[in-house]
Amino acid sequence: MRTGIPIIRHSVRAVRFCSCVLAAFALLLACLAGTTTARASAASRASQASQGHTAKKHRAKHRGAAKGKRSKRRRRAQRRRAARARRVRAHRLRRAGRRVGIASNAAVARRLRVDTNPGATSTAPSVLVAGFEDGLLNWNTAGVGEATPTVVSDIVRSGGQAGRFVLTGSQDRSELILGGNGGGSTSGMVEFREGDEYYYGFSIYIESMVYGEPGAHNLIMQFKGDDDGSPAFGLGLWDYEGDDGEYEGNSKGLWSHGLAMDGDRFLAPLSEHAWHDIGIHFKASGHGDGFYELYLDGGLVDSRSGASMIAAGASYAYIKNGLYRNGGNIPGTSEIRIDASRLGHSWSDVAVG
Repeated sequence: MRTGIPIIRHSVRAVRFCSCVLAAFALLLACLAGTTTARASAASRASQASQGHTAKKHRAKHRGAAKGKRSKRRRRAQRRRAARARRVRAHRLRRAGRRVGIASNAAVARRLRVDTNPGATSTAPSVLVAGFEDGLLNWNTAGVGEATPTVVSDIVRSGGQAGRFVLTGSQDRSELILGGNGGGSTSGMVEFREGDEYYYGFSIYIESMVYGEPGAHNLIMQFKGDDDGSPAFGLGLWDYEGDDGEYEGNSKGLWSHGLAMDGDRFLAPLSEHAWHDIGIHFKASGHGDGFYELYLDGGLVDSRSGASMIAAGASYAYIKNGLYRNGGNIPGTSEIRIDASRLGHSWSDVAVG
C-alpha cells in the first residue's frame, strides 16, 4: 500500500502540471486572438477613413465640375439674352421703317426722317467730306500720337487717294480727329453735343494687323469726350475665340468697346485685304437719351437705344479714326487704309462717291 501512494501523488502532480500548461496555452491563444482582432478593427477603421476621404474628394470634384457647368450655362444664357435683345431691337427698327440697306456704305433702301437742326451749340456742318482727296483737309492731327498718317494712292475705296495708318514696334497711336484744316490745331474740330443726330460713314482696309484680344484695346474708331477719359463708343479689331470657343474658326473681327455699347462684344467677322464699309446713325447724349445703329457692308450688326454716346463728365464728343492700341501688349506692325469718310444728315449724305 505504501508503494502505491507515491505513485498516486506523482500522478496528481502531473495532472496539475498539465492543467497549468493547458491554461497558459489557452491564455496565450486568447491574447493572440485579441491582438488579431484589434489589428483587424484598426485596419477596418483605416479603410473606412480612406474611403470617406476618397468619397469627400469625389464629391468636391463633382461640385467643382457642376459649378463650372453652371457658370458656362449662365454665360451662354447671358449671350442668348443679349442676342435676343439685339434681334428685338432690330425688329422694332424695321417695323418703325428704319431698316436701311447700305450697299457700299451708302445706298438707301428707305429715307429716314431726321432732325435737321442739330442744336445751336453744335459745330457739326451739314455735310462734311473727309475722303483724303485734298490731303488731310477736314481732319486735324492734334491727337495723332507717335505716327502721323499719310495720304497714298496705292489702295483706295473711292476717288484717287486714301489715308494710310501704320504702327510698328510698341507704338500706340496713329489717329486723326474729324474736322480741321489738316494741321495740329483743333480749330474746326466737329463737336457733337446733347441731341445732335447725324450719320457717319467710312471705309476700312486691313493690310496687316496684330489683333490681340479683349483687355488690350485696338481701336479703329471712337467717339472721344473732352474729359480725357475712355470713349463711350468705340470700334476695335480683335482675334478671340470667346470664353467657350463660340467664335472659333472665324474669330478675327469687329468688336464693340465702351459703356454706350455695353462693353466688349463680338459684332461681326472682318476679313483682311478687302474694303469694308461702316455706317453709323446716331444721336449724341450724355444722359441716356441717345441711340445708335451700326451697319457693316450693308447689314445691321448692332443697335442700342437709351445710349450715352457722350462719356460721363464730358460736355461733348468728337470722332477719331485710325489706330489706337496697347503697343506694349500687342507690339508689331499694324497697317490699315481709311477712305470715304463723310458726315451728314442722311445715308445719301454719306454715300461713297
